[in-house]
Amino acid sequence: MSSVGGGAQDAEHRVLRQALFHAYRDLVTVREWRWYHATEELDVATRYFVHILPWGVQSVDSVTTQEPTGSDWMAHYVSPRDFDRILHDQDNYNSRLIWTISLSEVAPDRYALRILSGLGDIAGRVTLTYRRRPRDIRLTGYEPSSRIGTVNWSGIEASGNGTNFTNLMMGAVIRVSGDSAYHPEGLTGLHAYVDEGLIYKIANSTKLYAWSPAGGMNYSGTKYIITDYLDLSPGMYSALLSGAEVWAARLLGKNIEGSVGVYGRDLRLAFESDAVSPLSGRDYGCAGYSPYWWLYLRPGSDQGTGGGGVGGPDADGVCPIKPPLDGGDSDGPWASNVDGGNAGTIFGDCG
Repeated sequence: MSSVGGGAQDAEHRVLRQALFHAYRDLVTVREWRWYHATEELDVATRYFVHILPWGVQSVDSVTTQEPTGSDWMAHYVSPRDFDRILHDQDNYNSRLIWTISLSEVAPDRYALRILSGLGDIAGRVTLTYRRRPRDIRLTGYEPSSRIGTVNWSGIEASGNGTNFTNLMMGAVIRVSGDSAYHPEGLTGLHAYVDEGLIYKIANSTKLYAWSPAGGMNYSGTKYIITDYLDLSPGMYSALLSGAEVWAARLLGKNIEGSVGVYGRDLRLAFESDAVSPLSGRDYGCAGYSPYWWLYLRPGSDQGTGGGGVGGPDADGVCPIKPPLDGGDSDGPWASNVDGGNAGTIFGDCG
C-alpha cells in the first residue's frame, strides 16, 4: 500500500491483497529453500507402513531407519508404480527396504509416505526429512475482525472489548500498540507495535490466549491487530516486497518491465543468502558419518580400541573414524559411536 500510495479503503484494496498473496505463493515455491527444511520422527513396527504427511510437504529428501545396533540405514526410494508392483508381488519378502511418496487415499490434498521391508517387521524409528510449505496467508490486519475494539492483555490472556475473535486466528500473531487511539504499525511506522504474541487458543469472540517470549504482558484498553506471519527468512523479505509490486502492476494493467527487473535482482540476492551455515556445501571432515560409513568402517563391539586396532591382539573390528577428541559429550544410545574418546582411549593402528 505504501508503494502505490493507497489505503485500506481504496478501490484497489482487493488488487493489493491479491498481489501480496500471489507474490508470497510464488516466492515460497520458486525453489526448495533451506529455510523450509523439516524433520519428522516416526515409530514403525510393521513391514508395510503408511503415514500421511503433513499439509504442504513439497519434497522429501530421504528416509532412514535404525537397525538394532542404533546405526542409520538408508531406505531405497522407488517410484509409486514400482512400489505397488513390489508390494503386490508374492515374493516381495526378498525385496530390500524401499519407500515411496504417493497421493493419500484418505486425504485428497495430502501425500503419504509408504515403506516396505522385505526382511520382515521394522522395529524402530524412522527419520523423515523434507521441505515444508508455509501455511497460506489469510489475515493481513486490515480485516474488520482483525482490528475491531480494544484488548486488555495480561500474561497469556487477552480479553477483548468489542472484539470478534474467530478460530481462523489460531496460529496468527497479535500485536498491540499500547495506545487506545492508534492501531499498531510495523517497526518503520509512526506508531510501531510495542509487543506481540503467537495466538494458540481462542476461547470465544472476546478472549484469546497468546504466548510471547518477552512475557509479563500488562496492557489495558490498547488497540491491536491480528495477522498471519510471513514465514520467510530475512533474506527473502525484499523479494516478497518487489514481487508484490510486480503483481500489483500486472493486475492493474500497468507496465511491469521495471518492477520485474527489481524483482529479479532481489530474488537472486535471496538465493545467495539461502544458507543455514557458513560451512554449507563444504566437506568439513568431522561433521558426522556418511550414511554409508558402516559398509567399510564398521567397528566391532570394542569399537576398534582393544589394544592394537586393526590386527591387534584384542581387536574384533576395523579402525573407527571418529570426530575430534573432545572427551565424549554425546548422549543417547548412539553415544559410543560418535564420541571422540578421551586421553585414555587406545587407538592402536588408528594413530
